[in-house]
Amino acid sequence: MDYIRIEGVLILPARVDGSPDVFQCPCFTLVKPSWVPDDNARHCELCSTKFTQLKRRHHCRMCGAVRCGKCCNEKIPLPQLGIEDAERVCDSCRTVTELVTKSRSSIETYLTDSAKGLASFAKHDKHLKKLIELGGMQALITLASTDNSNVLSHVVSGLQSLSTHTVLHRYLADAGAIKAICKILSTVGDSNEQIALDGISSLKTFCSVANLKAKALSDGGMQPVLNLCWSRNDSVVIMSVHTLSQIADNTNTHPAIFDSKMNIVPRLLQLSSCSDEQVQEVALKALAILSTGLPQHKHRIVQENINAENCLLRVLESNPNNPQILCNMACLLANLATNSEDQASLQGMMFVACQKLPSAEANTELLCHLTRALANFAIYKINLSYLINYVVDIIRYGLKSSTVPVQSQSMRLLLSLLVASPARMASLLISEGGTTFFTQLGQLNGLMDAVQTSLANDAPAIAKPL
Repeated sequence: MDYIRIEGVLILPARVDGSPDVFQCPCFTLVKPSWVPDDNARHCELCSTKFTQLKRRHHCRMCGAVRCGKCCNEKIPLPQLGIEDAERVCDSCRTVTELVTKSRSSIETYLTDSAKGLASFAKHDKHLKKLIELGGMQALITLASTDNSNVLSHVVSGLQSLSTHTVLHRYLADAGAIKAICKILSTVGDSNEQIALDGISSLKTFCSVANLKAKALSDGGMQPVLNLCWSRNDSVVIMSVHTLSQIADNTNTHPAIFDSKMNIVPRLLQLSSCSDEQVQEVALKALAILSTGLPQHKHRIVQENINAENCLLRVLESNPNNPQILCNMACLLANLATNSEDQASLQGMMFVACQKLPSAEANTELLCHLTRALANFAIYKINLSYLINYVVDIIRYGLKSSTVPVQSQSMRLLLSLLVASPARMASLLISEGGTTFFTQLGQLNGLMDAVQTSLANDAPAIAKPL
């Protein structure tokens, strides 16, 4: 038996007899509880009444505990145990049991009562034990099969609450919660803001768990996320794009995202230029993550940006109140700059990146991405004649930075320029920052060994007489 603990309370989750996926098999039957032996019960744990010949023992069919007649008087049909006749259920189990039983009804008022009650219990830690032990979690998931929006709003609210408990993630996923959430989002879309937010928030949770991300995708998690990225509700868009970033963190998902009929790249570019800076931030982050994959995907982003009238250039030229916008934009540019096919198309943004160096001095993350972008641009001959004009700024704001990653990216850039134009670079380095450059050059791990190895070809340590 696998117990779990939530807020210090020990809980034994209900087990389904057969497949645990109750979304696919909604007429589930729970494994019946083991009954506590009569001899082990001297008194009723609910009211402390001692058992005598007059105060008889009664077993609760749901939990198997021994109760007195007063505390185990109610009889309820138990289809969740495969029992259609009404059986004794103790006061401790009665409310959740009634709600789970009602979830099997075809009467909409019963379904609404069930969903509302179970969702309410899911929000309160003191009720979680009975909800989880008596099949309330499974009942919530099966209720997602209805098309009643009122029922669905309670279901997705309850599942969102349950998803906040890390220990329940695997149980929820195995029980079909992700499929249920995807079904609800596909049915309701963004016509109900709260349903959309609860649903997408739950999906984001599952997509952020490393060992559940693959299941979230195989259970259909990507399509509703892509759909809701087109919502007109900014709150829904922000949550959806956040979730898309979680999905895209695995580059294996990129082909499905780029090939989707939802035109997600044009949508993200559109969002990156909107007036809401929070939306801009999350859209640019998603694009930056999508730019970490294959060269053809980087090229696709560049081409879509051209179709969008170079909206990314306008973002880079801007001075937003939210500094993370420029950080995400610079990160995206640095990734795109690695693609040989797009160097000519990206030169306008490269020019702006050079001009941004002085103003980025106080923002370490931005400066790191800008110097990384310029170092990547410096790999290609087409950019060298322009980049060499900014050597002074690169030395001042990059090489002399107190941040090691910024220094290292600046060294990459300067070494590329030194190889391309040794005479001019030597003059600039001597006049502007020779000491710093050569000091850091000597400290680069393995560099001197590589230089010595290369020199040994023409200057061997051992030689014969001429």
